[in-house]
Amino acid sequence: MLEFVLFVISGAAYGFYFDLNPLESVLVGMVLLCVFRGWAPRSSLTGAWRLWVRLAYRRKTAVAAVFLLGMVGRGALLVWLPVPRPAIADEFSHLLVADTLTHGRLTNPTHPEWEHFESIHIIQKPTYNSDYFPGQGALLALGELAGHPWIAVLVVCAAMSAAVCWMLQAWVAPSWALLAGVLAVLRFGIASYWINGYYGGELAALGGALALGALPRLLKKPSVAMSVLLGVGVVLIGYTRAFEGLAVSVPVLAWLAIAALKKQSPLWTPLPALAVIIAGIAGLLVYSRAVTGDPLRPPYAVNQATYGWPMTLPWFHPPEVHLRHVELQRYYDYERSVHDSSSTLLGELKLSTAKAQGIWRFYFGPALTIPLVMLPAVWRSRRVRMLAVCGGLTVLASLIETGTSPHYAAAATGCFLGVLAECFRRLRRVRRAGRPAGLQLAVAAPLIVMLIVGVRIGLENFGLLYTQATNFQSWCCVPEGNPNKARVTGMLEAKGGRHLVIVKPKTDPNNLFQWIYNAADIDDSAVVWARDMGAEKNRALVEYFRGRQIWLLDPNVEPASIVPFSQADR
Repeated sequence: MLEFVLFVISGAAYGFYFDLNPLESVLVGMVLLCVFRGWAPRSSLTGAWRLWVRLAYRRKTAVAAVFLLGMVGRGALLVWLPVPRPAIADEFSHLLVADTLTHGRLTNPTHPEWEHFESIHIIQKPTYNSDYFPGQGALLALGELAGHPWIAVLVVCAAMSAAVCWMLQAWVAPSWALLAGVLAVLRFGIASYWINGYYGGELAALGGALALGALPRLLKKPSVAMSVLLGVGVVLIGYTRAFEGLAVSVPVLAWLAIAALKKQSPLWTPLPALAVIIAGIAGLLVYSRAVTGDPLRPPYAVNQATYGWPMTLPWFHPPEVHLRHVELQRYYDYERSVHDSSSTLLGELKLSTAKAQGIWRFYFGPALTIPLVMLPAVWRSRRVRMLAVCGGLTVLASLIETGTSPHYAAAATGCFLGVLAECFRRLRRVRRAGRPAGLQLAVAAPLIVMLIVGVRIGLENFGLLYTQATNFQSWCCVPEGNPNKARVTGMLEAKGGRHLVIVKPKTDPNNLFQWIYNAADIDDSAVVWARDMGAEKNRALVEYFRGRQIWLLDPNVEPASIVPFSQADR
């Protein structure tokens, strides 16, 4: 009876926290019940664990196996999870950087009709570019050169998981480092928005894993190569999540410097890393100078001054702006409302609680929270405590910001999984009725993760409903973006020739998704997207693009309608 009650409570609790449908709740409850009852055959479990340990201690093979699992695992699902289409403003912004770099330049000149092309996370003056640091865009540029931006996302997600395994081989026992690498694949490399989108997380996580993996190896056996690798990791963090990444990069560099000063390692040990970091900083200065004209003024500072966002810190006072496009004004008002809601202590506590829950759901969730009961024991381990501190500081830095997404804390991915791996290791010692209950829980965790992902993919592909309100920042079920723009683009490209699409303003104040995103070379694009600015402004735009077919698109109907501009009822 007790087991049945546990089964019901476990499934219901998991369903409540993760908004699961009844099928998923039953499956999760069954797994937990099997663990509680010890129904896994002891001999089979022990034998499988021995094989796992044997693989894990072949360290290079284990790292390669995690990489292949990431590549093959996600690649095998392309029939059910196809190559993603960009849908979010951040994605289009990073893709603009990628397109710019593949054209062989750091930025683009301001277009004569730039007012029609304004959009979220894009600056138009003094040059036309993204407002983000160039790390994610550079990654996507490599993918674009290889044939498609998503190729780079796939490879780096797999490399990130492998790097987590490699990193933790220097912090915890190899068998648990391998488990952490597999969890990284299952959690982030299959159905999350990191792998099924273009706005990042994987590159900062890779940088954090490289820096934290190089540190203990460098202290144990100093080498120029390992110091350079540490510097590369810090640079990757700085080019993607510079603010939150300080919580990882500063402790790493501080530990390295202190070890050198205490003569625990040669004085030259930090120098190659510092050379790489200085070169990386110089690269950012050159990039900022090209984009904004001032090496000390990054693109996001121009965006803040022009459009009032991003409103990142509670004590930051956003400028009062009045934007020419109603949709951009709505986005400013949205950002302002979120910022103002955190201006009081109570408001900040409420917002921070919601943000912390989002980070917890993405990196842990109920399935990976069970082992954290061993956290007090882990904290007593001086070695692993470093990972816990870096992870905690990263979460704190993320919570300080007004708006926080899970990828803000990506640099600490290896820290989270390292603490989790050590918790699993200590939990393995727990036995119930002579059975290895802790080991069974370690096996159950990835099984639950796979169950949820599998059920979600199956339900979606069979057109069945599931209860979770999907979002673009989930680990298990990223919704497909609105297909209208891709549909219209495909239709126009099939017609051949060159087109200009003038898009009416959206009437729904809650619809913040944007249509107006263009390639780096607007004039050379087959399809150009522009905002409707009224008869007079549109006349100048149409004159500039004379020779193209001109269309008027109405995004306020479903599906979005498009008609020749000359025939439009204005």
